[in-house]
Amino acid sequence: MKRFLTIALLLVTGLFSLFASTDYYIKNYDVKVTVGNNAVHHIVETIDVYFDGPHHGIVREIPIDYSDYDGRVARVTNLECSLPYSSDKDNGYLVLQIGSSDVTYRKQSVSIVLSYDYDLGADTNEGYDEFYMNIIGTEWECPVNSVHFLVSIPYVQNPAFGDYNGFYNYILENTYMTSGRHGSRSFSGEAYLDAGSDNGSVIVDGSVTGLNAYEGVTMRMDLPDGWYQGAREKWDYRPVMRIVHPIVTAILAVLAILIWIRFGRDRTPIIVARFYPPKGFSPLLVGYVADNTVDDKDVISMLFYWADEGLLTIEEKKGDKYEFTKLRDIEDYAVESGKDIPALEVRLFNGFFKNCSVGEKVTFKDLEKNNFYETIMKTKLDTKKYFTKGRSLTDGKSSGMSLLVGFLALLPVVTGMLRSSLYETTDRFPTIISLIIGAAMFFCNLAAFDWLFRRWHLRKSNAFAIAVSFFPAVIGAAMLIGTEYMFQDKLSILQNLVTVAGCTAMSLLSIITQRRSEYGNQVLEETLGFREFIEKAEIDQLKMMIESDPDFYYKTLSFAIVLGLENKWADKFKGIMVNPPDWFTGLSPFDVYYLSRMSMRMTRSIPAASLPKSSISGSAGSHAGGGGFGSSGFSGGGFGGGGGHAW
Repeated sequence: MKRFLTIALLLVTGLFSLFASTDYYIKNYDVKVTVGNNAVHHIVETIDVYFDGPHHGIVREIPIDYSDYDGRVARVTNLECSLPYSSDKDNGYLVLQIGSSDVTYRKQSVSIVLSYDYDLGADTNEGYDEFYMNIIGTEWECPVNSVHFLVSIPYVQNPAFGDYNGFYNYILENTYMTSGRHGSRSFSGEAYLDAGSDNGSVIVDGSVTGLNAYEGVTMRMDLPDGWYQGAREKWDYRPVMRIVHPIVTAILAVLAILIWIRFGRDRTPIIVARFYPPKGFSPLLVGYVADNTVDDKDVISMLFYWADEGLLTIEEKKGDKYEFTKLRDIEDYAVESGKDIPALEVRLFNGFFKNCSVGEKVTFKDLEKNNFYETIMKTKLDTKKYFTKGRSLTDGKSSGMSLLVGFLALLPVVTGMLRSSLYETTDRFPTIISLIIGAAMFFCNLAAFDWLFRRWHLRKSNAFAIAVSFFPAVIGAAMLIGTEYMFQDKLSILQNLVTVAGCTAMSLLSIITQRRSEYGNQVLEETLGFREFIEKAEIDQLKMMIESDPDFYYKTLSFAIVLGLENKWADKFKGIMVNPPDWFTGLSPFDVYYLSRMSMRMTRSIPAASLPKSSISGSAGSHAGGGGFGSSGFSGGGFGGGGGHAW
């Protein structure tokens, strides 16, 4: 609240304010308050301001948000002012800019009369009702020479009073006055109790002189429980939302299922073992088709692919380092072989051998100097762009519906939040926390289910992956229930589970609604068929393949790497004589596992070596925090008041 920020500011500027002076001050501040039996208090303020320097008027700030006190939200109605004004709400205050930019006051007094009804709503105290009003708020930035106030309390029959005389004595014994800075418990003025002219009210008549800046006057009066009658109750739609939330969630879930049935159901791939990858596909493209992701392994596999195509040689050095010799320009190779090599693979090759002629070598230092990691990152983006339009792996309409279902998945989070916070005096903090938890669960759900289905056809069993994918939902449920337990007055585990179940189910449907295109189905079936061959090929069959093509092991190795089968591919050749490839020079005795182990080392070392070296420096920061406090019966501690300044 703004008044607490003001207190903090005073702690810093307290000494300075003793000597500081303003070019305006309030000569007389007259306040008349008619206490309403329905908690709607009529207030008339007459403010006589003397402007020494040039000003257009004053800014009057009236507090209306008391969520840090007892959850009330005040309403200001029937506002009238003797001068032109504009109004706005800012940080829990009604801000009135009184005066006109066309009029400037200097060396003169101006009298401003402001009247309004101040509706505080139903009293929230147990066992008693309370009138606790800041007659003069502690947030005025200028001194107030003289204060006069009249507070009229109407007589209402109540067993605590008996008759009017009892009412008069009750008010006398239960009224307290304070003045000074916020928190002061003393009173430096005078106050008297008078009977109303018609024996229908009691009037507190008081005055205070010589208030400094940021000093005020507060009146507190304890009244019998039930004295306020017909006061405005807080609006509360939470009971309605507790019914609406599960109904809306169920309807949205059914709608998401229908969208998936209509637009998202994929046909099961027909997997037939095949000896070769999809025509014209490199390991990089095969890796993307397999799991809709381009990782470092997919990019590094291209080195083995190019080596087998005669474009480069690899020489192993100490410390998991390698040297690569360029044997041919990839553009010349494309022309001579008649292959239609995608532009992204040409850029990747030329980025690796940046500024290299045929016969020159590339070392890890060269990769760092040439910032090859940028080429890796661009290749990942280019690969995704390659599969667009006619080569799109997903159906365009289903992609749009997937986004729609994803949006629907957020709505159970929103309605679940409203279920616990849709009332007038919502505490913003738990509401924001719940919304953050729900949004985080939504995005984590999407990421988890996307990860689950990207590699769905590559795993032997998806049971463990399925269990892991629901982990965000479990954590989200625990955190939402915990938050409601700490901050809300009514805990509903079932309603929170509805929120989590609805969000999670629709997040799942959002991912699976994205259906493969016909082209996507075709290349996926061919890729999975090739993977089936690599995984399940018989030894006799492989011997025949080796006899017809001695380099068959190496031609397939780069594809086995991106499909995660490099070790299994090597296992199948344990009993078969395989000569080292002529494009590789190693440091250790060669075996069929040599290159598969090397591929894993290269996947780690090349991207790391390609990053430009940099240093990060910084300085220790500081964290400042503060705390709030609450009390009663002190200056500035009640409702209303506020403050203001000249403009």
